Amino acid sequence: MAEFKHGDVVLAFDDTGESELPPVVLLHGLSAARSTWRPLTDALAGRYRVVAIDDRGHGESSHAPGTYLLDHYAADVIALLEDRLDRPAALVGHSLGGVIAASVARKRPDLVRGVLLEDPPLFAGTRDTDEPSPILAMFGLMRQVLGDMQSRSAPLEEYEAMLRVAPAMSGKGTMAEMLGDDGVRAQARAMSGLDPGIFTTAIDNTALAGADPRVPLGCPTLVLRAEESLGAAFSAADAADFLATNPDATVTKIDGASHLIHDDQPDRFRDEVEGF
Repeated sequence: MAEFKHGDVVLAFDDTGESELPPVVLLHGLSAARSTWRPLTDALAGRYRVVAIDDRGHGESSHAPGTYLLDHYAADVIALLEDRLDRPAALVGHSLGGVIAASVARKRPDLVRGVLLEDPPLFAGTRDTDEPSPILAMFGLMRQVLGDMQSRSAPLEEYEAMLRVAPAMSGKGTMAEMLGDDGVRAQARAMSGLDPGIFTTAIDNTALAGADPRVPLGCPTLVLRAEESLGAAFSAADAADFLATNPDATVTKIDGASHLIHDDQPDRFRDEVEGF
């Protein structure tokens, strides 16, 4: 693990350090951590310089209550790209990480070669609907449960046990069956170390303020979208809106995949990353 300081926040990251290789920066989703990218990191090692960062409030990075907003997350990644890399990078972002990647590309195109966005909630909160969001309900539950577990210093094994019986988002089996033992341990560590306050801005719909999903990105872009029936965060309607202002982008639906495409179908996801 390496660290760098950005303002008052210390951010943890991993870097293969092979500076002559083309850089790929991995940006995780809400409640995850850089460790949850390990299978992809291992698959890309030796051919790419792979850098994975823990967002503020996540993993081994500092907790920073009151700053869990897109502008702060994006500024952290920009600082990483400026300080640690010597050439533009390809950004791969899942969910929140995808929105961060798109924001960085808009703000600092000089630092970005292209972006691969995995089921990004780019249009979250932009469409009128009376239907309650199951994802927001889940965030509320996670904030409560993880806050309670952390307050009583629950052991890591308890987080693992919770994941082992939780149903997979795809509806096929459990999280344990989808993630495997290493994946369960990585996600359990992420959940035990995060700041439960990260969910607050997601619940009150302020986390992604300023995402500007209809503003052109201006770089090579691939969006992978999940099945809407399995909880996709990027819908067919979102794809149409996005392509209207980003006509050179590619949007690919991954059949049978939930919001966790890289966990549901790791081989397909790796192929898409390498092809991009």
